Amino acid sequence: MAHYRSFLLPGAELLEGSITLDKRESHHLVKVFRARAGERVEVLDGRGQRYFGRITRADAKAAAIEIEEVAEVAAPRQRVTLLQALPKGKAMDLILRTATEIGASAVQPIYTSQSEVRFPDERVEGKLEKWRATTIEASKQCGLPFLPELGSPMDLRDWLGGHPPEQSELRIVASLETGSRLLADALASADLPDRIVLAVGPEGDFSEAEYTALREGGFVPVRLGDNVLRAETAVAYILGVIDQFARRGRPSG
Repeated sequence: MAHYRSFLLPGAELLEGSITLDKRESHHLVKVFRARAGERVEVLDGRGQRYFGRITRADAKAAAIEIEEVAEVAAPRQRVTLLQALPKGKAMDLILRTATEIGASAVQPIYTSQSEVRFPDERVEGKLEKWRATTIEASKQCGLPFLPELGSPMDLRDWLGGHPPEQSELRIVASLETGSRLLADALASADLPDRIVLAVGPEGDFSEAEYTALREGGFVPVRLGDNVLRAETAVAYILGVIDQFARRGRPSG
């Protein structure tokens, strides 16, 4: 079993039989974790490849690893996309970490009419880089072979306009509306398809017009219980329940 995990970032060099990590991952491995030559490392690429090897050069700027084994993990059958209204403060980092750890395939940040967060164009790329780093750290911590795809923030209505509902797709939205179905009931009554999209609103909730647009876009309103949950709590709740329902009937191990 590998003592450490690293990630194959674009600045790394992958050759036949060896990997030279980029400067950031090299520093993290050698200076933060204090890894030494001869110790075992697992390197993830976020696309299903896992490289196992030993450190041959413990250089904080260009750590080198001799590859001893390569394992390819099949992509999960279930693909879960999270439409997340951008929250205030640092909640998005926690949401991304949670979504990565539980196994979301994609996260699409969205702007809504009652969102208090909206980034100017010149700040979007910096935010995306920061969010990608959060998903990478979560992947390394848990040993996850796949990173979720991360979309650039866009208006909810623009997303709905560009993504008409598909026949083999389940769409659900966490709803505070009266008459929403219990999440477990909605999942139990459906033969879970391979593609699931869930939408979670901002602190101020979706507007009435947005709920209407979501329903017209094929989303089923669901409630999560009797309590009003924070966005980050709602994401963990829904993803966990979906994961349990999706695993029913699968062979263990």
